[in-house]
Amino acid sequence: MLKSEKIMTAIGIAALISVSASAQESGWTDLFNGKDLSGWTGMNDVKFTVDPEKKELHLVEGMGWLRTDAMVDDFILELEAKPLVEGYDSGIFFRANLEGKPWPDKGYQINLRDRGMGDLVVGYKAILKARMEPEDFGTWRKIVLRAERQKASLQVDGEPIWEKDDLEPGRGFIGIQAENREFLFRNVRIQELGYTNLLEGKERDFKHLKVKEGDPQAWSLNDEGVLVCKGQGGGWIGTVENNYSDFDLKLEFNVPKEGNSGVFIRHPGQGDGAYAGMEIQVIDDDATHWGKLQDWQMTGSIYREYAPSVRVFRKAGEWQTMEIAAEKNFIRVYLNGIEIVNADLDKEKPSEHPLKLRPRQGYLGFQNYDGAIQYRNVRVKRLAKPE
Repeated sequence: MLKSEKIMTAIGIAALISVSASAQESGWTDLFNGKDLSGWTGMNDVKFTVDPEKKELHLVEGMGWLRTDAMVDDFILELEAKPLVEGYDSGIFFRANLEGKPWPDKGYQINLRDRGMGDLVVGYKAILKARMEPEDFGTWRKIVLRAERQKASLQVDGEPIWEKDDLEPGRGFIGIQAENREFLFRNVRIQELGYTNLLEGKERDFKHLKVKEGDPQAWSLNDEGVLVCKGQGGGWIGTVENNYSDFDLKLEFNVPKEGNSGVFIRHPGQGDGAYAGMEIQVIDDDATHWGKLQDWQMTGSIYREYAPSVRVFRKAGEWQTMEIAAEKNFIRVYLNGIEIVNADLDKEKPSEHPLKLRPRQGYLGFQNYDGAIQYRNVRVKRLAKPE
């Protein structure tokens, strides 16, 4: 047994069960919606299908992996998996990168292999043996993985399997490994630790947001917790608190054809948010209504200042993920899991509104021009204590 491994005590077991039970009450996000592969991207040679009636994700074949569109760092992940063939083999990646074939060359894997179920793997080597009793194929197994900084723990079917406390902390993708063995997956959900859900509330009764400009009736939360702007007169809606300086903001958006919106960060509360603070653009990149769009107008750009380094925008009308990481003078923007902006605000760059002179603290907000827009799963983690 490795020095960093330890068998869970009765106290540790009770604590883990308590965390899982309390976590079920709030803060969870479905990674698999049961209807389609929204929020997932296939990497290398892989084939997955979805049965919307059974709400099951079917790994059919291939040597590759299916990854989330967004990266995560600390989390609790729950899912159910069922192998469909003898000699089954698959796995759950976490803190994975995009490089490597057929699978990521960095990160960790929870093995879903016959006579290796639950092993913790790095590359092709099991660094921790679960030593679980083998199960026949055709059996659903419930897996709960918690990863927080250097620590990780695994439960299978309600039983604690292992704890480890010397992992490399960091962020990366969640993924499902394909190794030419059929599997089914369902009830895949995650709770990202340390984040606050900004879309708490009902209809127009917001807990963390307030309409700052425009028609207060234009913004509302629907029954599924989606922030919706009906269009004309939307103005912008922002956080109640104005002390967001260093933070990690994650969200999903659905911009319609010809739609035009944006995410304000460090908005001082007065003036045009695109220049007084910063606007991270959200727009239909294929729109013609606005004339020929410049690179600095494309989705994910810091409006007028930094254009996306690569285009990964999907078609208008599809849900897409965005992450905005702001830390001191650095702003990074990720679209559908790909970094597209890495800006140093202090770097000299000709501009009528120099970024280095703009506020380093303010509101977070959502702007809308004159069409419908939807945001969901909006959550934020502070990276520094507010002043």
